[in-house]
Amino acid sequence: MYKYRFSVFTATYNRAHLLDNVYKCLLNQTLKDFEWVIVDDGSMDNTEEVCRNFIAEGVLNIKYIRKENGGKHTAWRAATNVFEGQYVIGADDDDVYPAEMLEVLNCHWSNLEKQSDYADYWEVKGRCAYADGNLVGKPLPETVFDSDYNSISYKLKYRSEMQGCRKVEVLKNEAAVPMHFLYEENCSNFPEGIRWSRAARRYKTRFIDHILRIYNVGTEGGLCAKNSGKERSSKKTYNTLVGSIYNLAESRDLLLKYDKISYIKTLAVLVYASLCLKKSPFSQTKLTVFEKLILICIYLPLYCIYLYRK
Repeated sequence: MYKYRFSVFTATYNRAHLLDNVYKCLLNQTLKDFEWVIVDDGSMDNTEEVCRNFIAEGVLNIKYIRKENGGKHTAWRAATNVFEGQYVIGADDDDVYPAEMLEVLNCHWSNLEKQSDYADYWEVKGRCAYADGNLVGKPLPETVFDSDYNSISYKLKYRSEMQGCRKVEVLKNEAAVPMHFLYEENCSNFPEGIRWSRAARRYKTRFIDHILRIYNVGTEGGLCAKNSGKERSSKKTYNTLVGSIYNLAESRDLLLKYDKISYIKTLAVLVYASLCLKKSPFSQTKLTVFEKLILICIYLPLYCIYLYRK
């Protein structure tokens, strides 16, 4: 049994000044059956004090978790262990959420729960908009339609930001952050798209043409952009390398079927990130013979250029 209808998840790092915006959005929600799970990824500002003040007000059900700095994927791991809601929705610390967000999601989940194929769904996704009111991304095929992450991303090539609300049980299983992944110690995140793609192999998503999030693209910092200088650049490059490796390994069939250009781009990104990090693109990746030939054609000239410039 679940204690709450929803768990709202916020991962944050050194952005205490933004948390009050999320707090006010949650206070204004028309549906009150939810908890707020905040994971503080080792902030060095007054994030803990701000969160403790929220808890002291006693208005919202809040879980505050402070952990050592490790990246957003480690925040997901920590939060997933304590979610007590049936469904989870993320609330980034720099965005705004309409007062009816949870009520709209509850309506769609309630409708799905009445269907005989409810077990086939794991997610409801709504639209994002910019602060000026313009929608993020192109129009959806219909105002409400059922598909899955892989079909809409690869077949329809709809890859714009959307706001997802997911079943906790699937987040703990098919869509969980791996217990360990390649180069994890050098990364600040594990690509969430890989997780959503894994779940989409088995489950469907209901897409709705309703704005659930006001997207802020201008905020500096953030959990995946922390650190500075060479360390930040290195982590971002490792994120890119890991993303290309896992995307190629797990979505090769989708790329070849629906988007061969992105397939070639993924190979190119793999080579580029490998060169930047002085890693071999062949050592940690399961490649087909064709891919090895393509990589050799790309890698060797670039490597020679790299040695020459060095």
